[in-house]
Amino acid sequence: MDLRISSIPIMLDFLSKPGTGSANTALLKRIFCHDDYQFEIRRYGLSSIEPLMVYFSQLKSIKVNDIPDLCDERKSALRDKHDLWLDCVSDPQKYYNRYKKVKDILCEENILNFQHKLANAFPKAIAIDDAGIVSTLSFGPSFGYVYENALHLDLFGIENICTVEELPYIILHEMHHLQMQKLIGSYSSFTRDFSLLDNYIFRFTGEGLAIKFCNNAEGIVSKRIDEHLSANIGISAMYVLNKHFEEHFNLFNDTVRKIRSKEIALEEIDEQFQSYWWNPHLYENEVQFLSQTPIYSFGNEIFGCIFDAFGLEVLFECFYHPVKAIEYFNKTNCGYVISE
Repeated sequence: MDLRISSIPIMLDFLSKPGTGSANTALLKRIFCHDDYQFEIRRYGLSSIEPLMVYFSQLKSIKVNDIPDLCDERKSALRDKHDLWLDCVSDPQKYYNRYKKVKDILCEENILNFQHKLANAFPKAIAIDDAGIVSTLSFGPSFGYVYENALHLDLFGIENICTVEELPYIILHEMHHLQMQKLIGSYSSFTRDFSLLDNYIFRFTGEGLAIKFCNNAEGIVSKRIDEHLSANIGISAMYVLNKHFEEHFNLFNDTVRKIRSKEIALEEIDEQFQSYWWNPHLYENEVQFLSQTPIYSFGNEIFGCIFDAFGLEVLFECFYHPVKAIEYFNKTNCGYVISE
């Protein structure tokens, strides 16, 4: 497994220098030409490094309203993280210590443990030797994501979104996504013959199964896999999401009914996922920003409950034929019934 974290000390060195706020075009260009920042630039779809150059050349002095948009789809990303970058400028040693902890966490023993845990989450043998782990001081909004057969972790999120002790579970979660990508190949090809109802249900598998097997998730009807570990490791939003299970279930159930009666179209379903299932600001009266959204918890409830009752073989039968998840969920006797 390829561990790629060498951009971090370079960026920290830049931020530590007196006069960071002055334009230093040559040095900044070298930083953003680093392979790991180029990886991020591709992932976020930046057509130019110009907004990065403008922002970082004036980091200490720039006013929030003058911070440029990162890109069309993530316009506020640089503004949203401005306080974190200023904190890094004021105390680079704190972030250098995090960097060293990441190196220690990703030892050979832990990587072998990742392999063992992932083997229990899939019906066939898997290999992660060719995967990469990339960590940067990220300019993007996502703490963890998978892209180009690698998982990325934003150093800003460690000890903020998750503790160092939780980090192995976050890494495992992203590795699960990598394996899922290998399993399905092209999403469009994998789902090509799905009905609209199959398509709707399948969207809950990715995050739902990842937290089930990698974060020891426990919801209302889905129970943690390992009783000896704490529940919901590294998924802090679960305490909020679990309180809203009834609401999530009712929306899901109502949508299933509407799909069956042809009262809802794909465009409306897409909007539902954007405005509800993936919405990090859904419960602002309880928490300003959800680090995990309802698609995580409800995916775990549906598919995790099926795993608890019937095991891995039936779970993956539902993965490949999502409509079957309704039949099997209703057989779990969990106290809830989905419309058939």
